[in-house]
Amino acid sequence: MNERTDTVVTRRSRRGLWIWIAALVVVLGTAVSVVADGDQQCRFWVAPTGDDRAPGTQEQPWATLTHAAATVPDDGCTVTFAGGVYRGLNNLTRRFRTPTTFTSATPHQAVFENAGTVLDIDGGRNITIEGFELRHAGPAAPESSYVAIVDRRDDTWSERIVFRNNIFHDSYGDDLLKIHNGVRHATVDGNVFYNHGGNEQSIDVNSVTDIDITNNIFFADYAASGRSPDRPAKHFIVVKDSNEGDDGLEGARDVMIRRNVFLNWDGGIETFIKVGNDGKPYYEARDVLVENNLLLGNSPTPADAAFGVRGARDVVFNNNTVVGDLPANSFAYRIHLKGDNPRNENIRFTNNIWADPTGTMGADADAGENEFSDGNPDEVTGLVNDHNLYWNGGEPIPDGKVSGPLDDPHAITADPGLPTDQNDVVLPIWDGDRFASGNVAIRDEFVRLVDTYGAVPQSSAAVDAADPRTAADDDILGRPRDVPDLGAYEAHPGRRS
Repeated sequence: MNERTDTVVTRRSRRGLWIWIAALVVVLGTAVSVVADGDQQCRFWVAPTGDDRAPGTQEQPWATLTHAAATVPDDGCTVTFAGGVYRGLNNLTRRFRTPTTFTSATPHQAVFENAGTVLDIDGGRNITIEGFELRHAGPAAPESSYVAIVDRRDDTWSERIVFRNNIFHDSYGDDLLKIHNGVRHATVDGNVFYNHGGNEQSIDVNSVTDIDITNNIFFADYAASGRSPDRPAKHFIVVKDSNEGDDGLEGARDVMIRRNVFLNWDGGIETFIKVGNDGKPYYEARDVLVENNLLLGNSPTPADAAFGVRGARDVVFNNNTVVGDLPANSFAYRIHLKGDNPRNENIRFTNNIWADPTGTMGADADAGENEFSDGNPDEVTGLVNDHNLYWNGGEPIPDGKVSGPLDDPHAITADPGLPTDQNDVVLPIWDGDRFASGNVAIRDEFVRLVDTYGAVPQSSAAVDAADPRTAADDDILGRPRDVPDLGAYEAHPGRRS
């Protein structure tokens, strides 16, 4: 074969290969699409008018998340959902080798809704849920139903699960999101949570490990949804272990709750965040970091305190800002035991701002006696208060039953300069198209709340006052800290080497 013949054969072989590829593309439709840089991206489509017998292309989409998760190739694929309401239970059990994303084509226009549990991830792996609205259909939801739940299937733990840029709201049954019973390496990033079920939580972090809850907004306003819980709602977030050793793990551990906004308490006499809860004979939570969060006490509904610890160890509350009237049994925290709990151990409060501009720090709704903290000092060992700022509107800072400002060797008593008027907070209620403020993006809502209610001026006593050995590396907006400030917000970020 001469050189020219060899070249022709090679060209024919290449042409045949391209004909075969073209035919494959026709069969798969847009499931495999060529992107601008020449790489290939695996993409499928779902629509409320689709059909699970279809090929899952944009022109012939599938109909359900459950079918999409069971069918999509395990090749780093993205499944995009057209706008509309998807009704019924979505059950995902697939353990992907590659990260697989299920996303709304337009953020929050694809809605998952059910009379019972909306989304159940059982033993799944490498799954990202992004950009959806998830809700119960109405008050007929059973008490045991969740908006979303992630747990193990038989002896298989769910792992590498991500919830990003979603709106979870109005559970008429149980939690908005339950992560429990064998889940590891889960991330909850940039979501909005509001109106969890009566006697339940926005997020229940229960017998799990390596959980990161970051950049979210938590609040409650049941009247805005035309409802009231039949039982008072509990915490925005609880971290605990209620199932003892059933899943091979005793005690939730390695949990980070950081850079979140909490506001508009509308529950019972509970804490915004609770670490440990159920009176078990072991530490229900350990190695928990609560950092760079903004908690607004803008509601007249009384709480128990901002933070609670019950049967836990090695818990750090660092660089948080708690500001507002916050009617409660105590302003800052309650540390105590329940049932068979071992004594709390190594609980640290560092570099925080505790500020009540009304002068009623720790008074309940009936204008009771001010109190900084509640609990029993005999029920905790290794409790540390250090480098915190305290402000009670110019009135004396009340002491606490378990610990208080007098126990802080580097306490600062001064006005942090935070905005004092929280009467007209615009809550991030979602109307199907935009938030009440007019924003359409969750991140814009997050930044609006932080800049309006959590930003300290550069003249603040909080500026440059944090302990650099223990301060967070970044602030609530993710900006690097210079000489670190107290509280969640850094007044002059970005210069730390």
